[in-house]
Amino acid sequence: MASEEIKRKMIEVTKSLLHEKASITIKDIADASYVNIAAVNYHFGSKEKLMAIVLEEVIDELKAYVSQEILISHEKPVDLVLEEVIDYLYKFALDNLGLLNYLFLSDELQKESSGALMKHFFSDNAFTQLIYKSLSKTTQITNEKELQARYVLLFSSFCIPLFLQISQFKLITPMKIEMFFDPEFRSNYIKGIMKLM
Repeated sequence: MASEEIKRKMIEVTKSLLHEKASITIKDIADASYVNIAAVNYHFGSKEKLMAIVLEEVIDELKAYVSQEILISHEKPVDLVLEEVIDYLYKFALDNLGLLNYLFLSDELQKESSGALMKHFFSDNAFTQLIYKSLSKTTQITNEKELQARYVLLFSSFCIPLFLQISQFKLITPMKIEMFFDPEFRSNYIKGIMKLM
């Protein structure tokens, strides 16, 4: 297998492991990729560098989906599109709790994950501009500062329940918080967010 194929396989295996577990080791990655631990370090330099690549790819995939939904939504009411996007984000988050644990709570990637959040979701970039434009269309607000405040409110409304979910990983005696897996609760929560918007 070529070097690029091995790297790609390790990236995909890492993504898959993060669907299953809140925390993974370099040995987990090596075993699931059918390589030795040295191969992970050889191809990526460290587990942290591999995880940073995985985080970047998953965030890019998420942003591409959200951007595509907003761009192709001309025939749907914008508030319905926003509701569908928020629902997708929750489903995505619940499927990727291990990844979100690394993004928000892991000490291993603190610097990289903080930078990724700022770069992708809070800097002035094509994605945030698209979100602002969609929010402006939905709310009829044109004031830039008010749109930014709404965006932060939307982002916070999305993040708080996820922090509750992933903070379970840090507890000595884990507690199961099932509310966001409940479709009826999630639907009511999203409707509440839409009313705030």
